[in-house]
Amino acid sequence: MMQSNRAPFIVIEGIDGSGVSTQAERLEKKLRDEGREVYLTKEPTDGPAGAMIRLVLAGRLVHQKDVLELQSFEPHALALLFAADRMDHLHTDIIPKLNIGVTVISDRYYLSSYAFQGLDVDLEWLQGINSHCLRPDLTIFLNVNSAICYKRIQRRRWHVELFEEQAKLEEVRKNYLRVIQHLIWQGENIVIIDGNQPINVIYQQIFREVEKTSPKNTHIRSPQLGFTKMSAEESEATKG
Repeated sequence: MMQSNRAPFIVIEGIDGSGVSTQAERLEKKLRDEGREVYLTKEPTDGPAGAMIRLVLAGRLVHQKDVLELQSFEPHALALLFAADRMDHLHTDIIPKLNIGVTVISDRYYLSSYAFQGLDVDLEWLQGINSHCLRPDLTIFLNVNSAICYKRIQRRRWHVELFEEQAKLEEVRKNYLRVIQHLIWQGENIVIIDGNQPINVIYQQIFREVEKTSPKNTHIRSPQLGFTKMSAEESEATKG
């Protein structure tokens, strides 16, 4: 149960390699330096469902002593894993922290599922399985050139995960923008920031948006959000 004096819930999103984790950590430090209580978290989590998701994304899921091929993990099943991890995350971590006045910053949330899994799974179905999730007070999307992101990924990892080939990254980036248009139409507070700028410039822009979402300006959004089917016109708009 949510309380009326809760702190804000902030989400930072972007394709892999876009600097989401870096900016989430910078924001956490800034808010702590200002004396605020802050909890930085991420999805997938380190919980049971989150651990399985990480294995799937890395192509290392073992079943009956055999390593499963990535293509063998059905997209709807993967989306359900993400939704299960998110619901556990929400009720064991996020809501309890918000209710005691702690600002929560999440490195990814349901927008990631809509953008990534939405390449293979219907958006309405994805919204349906996530319809009981708490709506963030602010979501920041870092819009970064996919070629830049791909180079960053290559520099820092010895292997490339599912969704991390450059062409796939660009598909996901475009899908993010389509889904964001749809969610803004539904009333969500989502801000797109040019992530190709210098790190400090990006950080300053994020902080300005967060300042507009201070605890005194937030209001309760029930975790029991209803699912609204897209109109034909809106569905067509998301394909733009």
